[in-house]
Amino acid sequence: MYLKKLLPLPDIPEHDQMPMVKTLIAFIEQLTEQLKKQAEEIALLKDEINIVKCEKKKPTLKRIISMD
Repeated sequence: MYLKKLLPLPDIPEHDQMPMVKTLIAFIEQLTEQLKKQAEEIALLKDEINIVKCEKKKPTLKRIISMD
């Protein structure tokens, strides 16, 4: 999935954040959230297409977390 390739935003100290930097960080966060939502929607639509084509939809894998 494309979202796994996104690099995390670097931590910028508050004293180094000019108004433009704050605006750009907020914009990047909004775009990242929108990209995540679009990726989820695309996955759902692909499943629906496969169902219409009488193919199986992609299986949902559940993660098992063990607390040893």
